[in-house]
Amino acid sequence: MSGRLLVSVSSIFDQTRKATDALVKDLHAEGIGVSLLVAPHIDGNWKLAKDKATRAWLEDQLGQGRELILNGFDQPVQGRRSEFATLEKHEARLRLTGAIRQMERIGFTFTVFAPPRWRMSEGTSQVLPEFDFKVAASSRGLHDLRTGEFLQCRNLSVGEGFGAAKWWRQNVLAAATRGASRGNTIRLSVSGRNLVNPKVARDFRAAALAALEQGAQPRTYMTAI
Repeated sequence: MSGRLLVSVSSIFDQTRKATDALVKDLHAEGIGVSLLVAPHIDGNWKLAKDKATRAWLEDQLGQGRELILNGFDQPVQGRRSEFATLEKHEARLRLTGAIRQMERIGFTFTVFAPPRWRMSEGTSQVLPEFDFKVAASSRGLHDLRTGEFLQCRNLSVGEGFGAAKWWRQNVLAAATRGASRGNTIRLSVSGRNLVNPKVARDFRAAALAALEQGAQPRTYMTAI
């Protein structure tokens, strides 16, 4: 039985948009869609509301059928720690409410939520059903918030708190190939910050194509569960 292939890019802002666009177009040509993880704030000074070019690019991606995933509220707020990794219910609710409101003001709504670095606290998990999300993604797998169904599938990440060196990328490639050959669901994610390195972009693309060649079927997070 063939598994699923989910590919995503995070940390999309003015300095990473060009490299992200190149990967999206490249994989689209191979029949692989890329989900885009977006947040209203990144790196303290950057705000999506003030970046017309990135907003226009995201709107164009939506028009082409690309999936957008809400990826937190203020990614750098906790420094090296992931924003939603340790939050209690009250704080998680506040941050989700703030992120949704800010994104709605500039015309974006979401049915999928994924915390930065995929690290989701129990408190965050408990409050997600209060919002309009249909699916949530964590380091453990995919959570269908409508039915309670859970699809266990590990994430193979490059950058964004994970490795990006050559040996790490080789391990990601090997794991994607091996997992897809077994019919597992393969989740590949990369930080836009790392895609600006042509070698990272090349190796990440290779991992996605390897999974495809082993029979994994491209899906979005909404259609994978």
